[in-house]
Amino acid sequence: MFNFFNLYLFSNLFIMKKLTYLCLFLLTVSIVACGGESTEEISEETTEVVKLKGFEKLDLSEWGFNLTVMVPKAEIHGNPEVELTERGALEIIVGLDFGLEIMYGEADIDLLKMDLKEDLVLTSEIIKEEEKAIIYTQDIPDSGVKTQNHFLYKAEIGADVFEVRDVIDGEFGSGMIEKMLEAAKTIKLSTNKEVAA
Repeated sequence: MFNFFNLYLFSNLFIMKKLTYLCLFLLTVSIVACGGESTEEISEETTEVVKLKGFEKLDLSEWGFNLTVMVPKAEIHGNPEVELTERGALEIIVGLDFGLEIMYGEADIDLLKMDLKEDLVLTSEIIKEEEKAIIYTQDIPDSGVKTQNHFLYKAEIGADVFEVRDVIDGEFGSGMIEKMLEAAKTIKLSTNKEVAA
């Protein structure tokens, strides 16, 4: 009986080892089949895909910015007027209702909010605030001057940070400010390898 019991235990252990190896093999195959670990590094940031009706891509490489941005279609609103200013900002104006300014910078939204709050001449109101964007109005009380609508967007492209805002001299309605902010969110690296110096 002792031999029968040892034989019974030995055969069960043998079967258990085989089942363990079989399970490990199946687990390995299923991990490899599902992708398992990848050598590619997946960014934790989600890329916001913005589609704008009536807009087209504008490559900014010609002006020294290896970027693209969506602007209103030229056939409807006229050709974009792009100018690199003396202070290093790239101004993009299309028609009367669209004007973006792009420049290298921190786009410090918290600092802007503090400046808006401490302004002694203009009263400001934050209309919309996101992690990387702010829309605000500025007004001179009892002056009869029209309320100004503005936005600031922080575009992080690779290791570079860009400030994107409405052009300084522009007067834009709140709806166009929203559209310009949506366009600012479309800024991406250009696939054009030649960048003007």
